Amino acid sequence: MWETPYFSYAVRELPKGCQMCVRGEKLVLFTTGACPRDCFYCPLSPWRREDVVYANERPVKRIDDIIEEAKIQEARGAGVTGGDPLARLDRTAEYIRALKEQFGEKFHVHLYTTGALTTKKALEKLYDAGLDEIRFHPDLFNPNSRLFRVEIENIKNAFDFDWDVGGEVPAVPGQGERIKWFAEFLDGLGAKFLNINELEFSETNLRNLLDKGYRPISDESSAIKGSLELGLEILRWGEENTSLSYHLCTSKLKDAVQLRNRLRRMAKNVAKPYMEITEDGTLRFGIAEYEDLDELYTLLVEEAEVPGEWLYVNREKGRIEMPEEVAVELAEAIEGDVRFFIVEEYPTWDRIEVERIPLP
Repeated sequence: MWETPYFSYAVRELPKGCQMCVRGEKLVLFTTGACPRDCFYCPLSPWRREDVVYANERPVKRIDDIIEEAKIQEARGAGVTGGDPLARLDRTAEYIRALKEQFGEKFHVHLYTTGALTTKKALEKLYDAGLDEIRFHPDLFNPNSRLFRVEIENIKNAFDFDWDVGGEVPAVPGQGERIKWFAEFLDGLGAKFLNINELEFSETNLRNLLDKGYRPISDESSAIKGSLELGLEILRWGEENTSLSYHLCTSKLKDAVQLRNRLRRMAKNVAKPYMEITEDGTLRFGIAEYEDLDELYTLLVEEAEVPGEWLYVNREKGRIEMPEEVAVELAEAIEGDVRFFIVEEYPTWDRIEVERIPLP
């Protein structure tokens, strides 16, 4: 077992999909919130539990939205997720095929599925579309259910095709023996890897996890007590007892590495000249707010003598954007009801604001 440079742990080689993901090179393609299961630890937000499509944070209405988002990110691959993408099989296959046609065969696509819907016919459609890697997440912690038995049988179908097959499950404290059983099952079929995710709280699974006795490791973290330790135990056991590769994907990796690297790739393609790209990949700049933007623009250009090319009127957000240093100078010089701030935003489609500093 070895510690990666990404705050995670591995046995043998990381799956190709993971290698690209940690570098921020994977577009996250959410093809539907529909799913045949209702896992108690599911972290999906309420608005993603519907039949919706997103490319990263961008709502998708047509295939061109996906292509545009991939270009902005300079993505070299995509991770197809849900819900269960096979709940909308034709749509998912169409998107995979479109990405391959646009960016070429080297554009690496991996997909997550429960296994409930992976019939031979469905898998053949995904394979023909160009899928490179498939990751199974069966109802492992409900082994007596009929659905679990169907999933286990369906997983066997994946080995009829020339792609990488593996599993991906959360490290649920108290469920170590079930995860080890799954590892041995995959290893016996000739799978390549098993990914273990550190279990985390979210807005939607919080009550379920608390009711089952799980607790966060601290007030500042969403990670669950005992999950990381179980993941490490599985890796140590797996290294000695199976031939699989393992990757323990930690809560810190997702926030401090994967997201940051993706933001950096996007920021350089969406930043306007007056925006500074921070170390974290956010966009930092100054803004001025006033009830009449046209009046404010005239004031800044004609009276404060700010060059017009330094200013951008953002009517949607009700503000005028500008370089940070310009906002600092204007805040000291202009009195009245004009409000100046330094803001930081994600370079994503939804432009989430992560910081706002009032001036002066």
